This record gives sequence, structure tokens and C-alpha cells, in this order.
Amino acid sequence: MQLVFLDRLNLAYKDYGYVDKDFEIALDLVIIQKSVFTINKAKLNVSVGDIVILKDAPIHYIGIVERLEVADKHRTTVHVLDFKEMFSIDIPVESYTGDLSLYLENLLVANFKQSSDSLQNLNYLSIERGSSISGELSFEPDKIMSLAALMELITKSYGLKLSTETVYLRGRVTGIIFRIGEVQRGIKLKNNYQAIQDLVVNDSSSQMVNKLTYYPKVENVQFKQTIVYYLLSSGELTHDMYHPNRYKSVKPKAFYYTDNDYPSLLTKARSEMIASKLDHNITFTIKSDNDVFQPMKNIELGDFVEFINNEQTYDSVVTSIKYSQGFHKAMVTLGEYRIKLTEKIQLLNKSVNSAVSHISIQSTGITDLDGGEF
Repeated sequence: MQLVFLDRLNLAYKDYGYVDKDFEIALDLVIIQKSVFTINKAKLNVSVGDIVILKDAPIHYIGIVERLEVADKHRTTVHVLDFKEMFSIDIPVESYTGDLSLYLENLLVANFKQSSDSLQNLNYLSIERGSSISGELSFEPDKIMSLAALMELITKSYGLKLSTETVYLRGRVTGIIFRIGEVQRGIKLKNNYQAIQDLVVNDSSSQMVNKLTYYPKVENVQFKQTIVYYLLSSGELTHDMYHPNRYKSVKPKAFYYTDNDYPSLLTKARSEMIASKLDHNITFTIKSDNDVFQPMKNIELGDFVEFINNEQTYDSVVTSIKYSQGFHKAMVTLGEYRIKLTEKIQLLNKSVNSAVSHISIQSTGITDLDGGEF
């Protein structure tokens, strides 16, 4: 297995090395994770920011060099960020209603294909849009936000899948394709599936929000009523306080709304509920030789999973996949809650730095999954 280094600006070949068995590949939708490779060279013609391609491996991986460390006189340890960190640039954002796939494509083209700064443009990057999903984004005026954070919010809320692929011509890397698609396949997975090992299920200390109350602001002229939404076990929302499918343990939350907010209160409520439903942490290792759940093959980051743990069912999302010292098994994380203190701090900083007014969601949930139950 080789690690091939390419120039960030034009994908020109720079160097390569053979990967030692002591490596870790870490992919995460929620926080920034670094993959680590040790290769059989002490001197490399490589710069921070160069592109990394993992070659002759059973999974596809593209990354960016974050740091180089000389391990000894024969080896170098390479710290690598996922390719998506290329998009960690701050941009102005405006409220938008329409095709969110097209919206995302236009942002990528504007910033990485048609930027006035030629050094920011990636001529080898092709953007392919394979889905069309309508939705609404609302931001306060004069909002600056990380493009990577915006991409994460859109994909999580609307079921879009972002993936990369290397283009080869006669063995040489000539391009990178960035695909914007729709999550096509989910799966129902039980805690007793034979390929699962080391299962740990943690809910956050906060209960899932299942009741939202919107109070009118004093200055409202047109809308002055108090509006309440209740989350049902089916994933739907209702105004009916007495609906039989309401959660029996009530966790309320409240906001004020303006006249301008009123048309989108339902979608604001849905956004808040879905974020709350992912506030858990389910981790397990799974053997790669199973026929059902194969990370980075038939299951990728962002895919929907309905996980059944005894009497509890979690409508969740694959948010982390890790390989360590081989590809015979993978560690998988479902949900957005993180257990380690360092990860909690990173999540806190992230929420402060990239907070948005709201993301409006029109999908009805993630419980209608294909692929069977295992």
C-alpha cells in the first residue's frame, strides 16, 4: 500500500512511500480528525497542504498533508486531514430557498473554479451533481460561515451525500471528482448482529427535545398566537397535544418568533427536532468480511441507519469511520454526541464559531429505510 503525494495546485507528482502496518484512517462528519501514516522514507519532497492519495488499498482515501514528523532515520510519520477540509474557508452566506444541490455546486464553483484568486482555484477538481433536493436556509444578515460547516449542515439535514473519487489516466492521477448526490440506501441494524463487537451506547445528558413552543414577539403586528409543535415517535410533527404517538416523557424547548419567521416555523421546528434526535453516541467495531454493513463500501459517512438496541430504536447517521492497523475491521460511530473531553471542547468551539440562525428542513425524517434489518 502506497501513499502518493501530489501538488495541491495542479496534482503534479511529488513523492511516494510505502505505508507501515501501524496506521490509522479517521473520517468524521462532526469534528476534525487526523489520519496518521508512517512511511518508509526519512526525506520527502512534500509540503504542508499537498494532496495525499492512498493507493493499492481496499478503500478509497484522499487527504491533505497537515504535518510531517521524522520518526527515525528511515521513516516519516505523516498527519493527514480529510480532503473535505480543503473547503474550510469562510464565505458570506445569504438565505436561500430552492435546489440545495445546485446551491452547493454554485458555491464550490465560485470559490474553487472561478475565484478571482487564481491560487485558490483547483482546475483539476470536477463537480458532479447527481441529485435535486429542495429546501430552505435562513441566516441573519451579514453572516460569515465556513463553507465546510455549511456543507455539513446541508448534508445532515437533507440527506445529501458528498464523496470524492480519483481520476486516473494510464496510472497517473489527472483529476479529482467531487460528487453531490442523495443518500440512496440505509439499513436497519440490531445490536446482536454477529459481525458487531465492542458495542457501547451512550445518550447525551440532555433528553431529546420533543416539544417546541413559539411565542410571538411583542412587536409582532400580523401574528400574535402561541404555536406548539409535538414530535411523534414516527418522526412527524403535530399540533395535537393528545396525539397517541407523542413521547410520554416530555422535553420542551421555547423560542420567540417575529412576523417574518412565521411562514417557516414548521421547518424550524423540524430542524431543531432532528438535531436533538442525533444527540447520542453509538460506537462499535465491525468485521469487514460481513455481507451487510461494510464501511466505505456499501456504507459511508452520512448514511442513515436505524439502530435497534434492546427496546430502544435510534434513527441515526453514520458520523465516524476509523481503520487502525489494517482493514479487517472498522470502528463506526452513529450520532453526533461525543464522549471524550477533547472532542466535547472541539464541538463546543465549533458550535460557537459556526452558529446559524436556523436550517429549515422539509424532509419528514429518516425512518423509512431500505436494505433490510440485521
